[in-house]
Order: sequence, then C-alpha cells, then structure tokens
Amino acid sequence: MDLTNIFMIAAIMVAIVLAVAEVLKKTFNINTQYMPIASVAIGIFVGLLCWPLSEYQLYIMLMAGFIAGLTASGTFDLLKAAKKEGEQ
Repeated sequence: MDLTNIFMIAAIMVAIVLAVAEVLKKTFNINTQYMPIASVAIGIFVGLLCWPLSEYQLYIMLMAGFIAGLTASGTFDLLKAAKKEGEQ
C-alpha cells in the first residue's frame, strides 16, 4: 500500500467531510474556531464508517479520514479567507 491510494481515498472523503461539517455548523451553531477540530473528527468518523465497505485495513481508513479532515478544514479556511477578501 502506497500513499497514493491513501490520498485518493482521502480525496473522495473530503466532499463528504465538507458537507457534514457545514451541516453541523449550521445546525448546532458551532463557533468557527472549532471547525478544524470538528472537521478532523468528522473525517476520522467517515473513515471508520467507510472501512467495512473497503478492502483496506482499519488504520489506513482512519489515516485517510484524518487527511480528509485536515484537507476539509484547510478548504474551509481558504473559503473563509476568500469570502473575507471579497467583502473588502
């Protein structure tokens, strides 16, 4: 197993993590400073949920979920900065 497969799995999970994080943020009114932590936790949870559907071992799916959560939180911060820049 090489890192390419892990990153490909994580890339697929990023959309799921972004969507779930946005729904949780709007539903429970989560402060934006906690969104990176929430994104990583959601990513790990999504990796855990996807594990029975895949042929990979548990630690690989958890690592892919962790990477997806980090990517989603970076995307969230990037979109927030772009929105702030557009307002000026």
